[in-house]
Amino acid sequence: MGSGFKTFNSGDILTAADVQNYLQDQAVMVFANATARDAAVTSPEDGMVCYLEDTKYLQVYEDAAWNNLIDSSGVPASAAQKQIVTFTASGTFSKASYPWATNAKITVVGGGGAGGGSEDVGVSGESAGSGGGAGGTAVVQVTTASLAASETVTVGAGGTGVAAANGGNGGTTSFGTIAVATGGTGGRFGQETGATNWAEEGGAGGIGTTGTLLMQGGAGQNALIFADGMDFVQAGGGGLSSFGGSGISGATPRGSIADHEGADGPVPGAGGDGSAQQNNTGPAAGYAGGDGAAGIVVIELS
Repeated sequence: MGSGFKTFNSGDILTAADVQNYLQDQAVMVFANATARDAAVTSPEDGMVCYLEDTKYLQVYEDAAWNNLIDSSGVPASAAQKQIVTFTASGTFSKASYPWATNAKITVVGGGGAGGGSEDVGVSGESAGSGGGAGGTAVVQVTTASLAASETVTVGAGGTGVAAANGGNGGTTSFGTIAVATGGTGGRFGQETGATNWAEEGGAGGIGTTGTLLMQGGAGQNALIFADGMDFVQAGGGGLSSFGGSGISGATPRGSIADHEGADGPVPGAGGDGSAQQNNTGPAAGYAGGDGAAGIVVIELS
């Protein structure tokens, strides 16, 4: 078995036992998988170390078993090991990649709706979009034994903001069939060309539909135009998801040139802000509402 550390001096004879005990038995051996390791090392001894390329784990032999030490991401491997796996795009969760895990807390957030757009309505008009609704959230905790070997992960896209139109809706996010949350509704587009006060309702938040804890995303803020005496336009801020969001609405007094596009949702599932335009100062095509943020899937393994 490994003999610890030895300083070799010039002229020393390097015996077969020295090579075996100080070098071979104490080297980090690399194998394709556990099967290849067991075939090569038929009589392992305490203190031997190896690396498995398939699971990317560093292991040490102790107490008649190979034990995981650390993976290639620097995550400690032990009975108390925890790891967070995130999906910001659709893909597949493979249970075999985490053989140590026994429990999984899964959180899914739907995509955020885009903010409503605005358009050029002339020197005496105003136009604004309301905020897009945030994606809903669903949370479930399960044993990894209850999961399929491969689970399909779908991450809902954020809605797309366009000028002079309602914002696009966010998409549904899911982890297999055990956690599902819908996306937020896009904000609405509106205009006013007279002296009438006006409001446009913000997009509704999505909702968790499958899971243990089901939450609704925040609604987008309303767009407001006060044309009778007060003369200002306010675009609606995007709805807040369970991760947060901007939720900022922009007020623009008539006579200013603070017309603007809507800001995109800043965190997973957040709604996009609406845009605003007035007094014939912006582009003829109008300003686009902000895009909703894509959803996310978070898997907390333990």
